[in-house]
Amino acid sequence: MRLLFWSTALVCTGVAVALALWAVLGDAAGAERASAVVGAVVGLAGLVASVFALRHGGGAAVRAGGRGAVAAGGSVIGNAIGADSRVTGVSLASPLGVPAPGPGRTVSAQGEGAVAAGSDVAGNALGEGGEVTG
Repeated sequence: MRLLFWSTALVCTGVAVALALWAVLGDAAGAERASAVVGAVVGLAGLVASVFALRHGGGAAVRAGGRGAVAAGGSVIGNAIGADSRVTGVSLASPLGVPAPGPGRTVSAQGEGAVAAGSDVAGNALGEGGEVTG
C-alpha cells in the first residue's frame, strides 16, 4: 500500500512539472487543453477510489447483542463483568506487543452473557459472582 501511495505521488508530481514546463516553455494553449484532460482523468480516478473505499469498508465493527452481552474491539484486561463480580490486585496495564484488531475486522458477542474481544483477554472476572485476585 505504501508503494502504491509513493508511486502515485511521484507520477502526479512528474505530470504537474511536465505541464508547467510545457506551459512556460512551449505552447500555452496546448498545455491548457492537456491539463483539462489530466484534471478530468484524475477526478474520475478519485471518484472510483472513493466508491471502492466506501463499498469495501475499512473500519472494525464491534457488536454486542443479548442480555448481558459484552463486545470490545481491543483488549479486555482487569474487568469485572457480571453481577457481584470483583477484580482486586490485578495489573491493568496491557501486555506489550498485543496488536489491535485489523481494519475490517468484526468482533461480535451474541446471546445472553456472551463476551467477545478483538485482542487480549486477561485478568477478568466474568459471570455472576466471579472473582480475580492478584
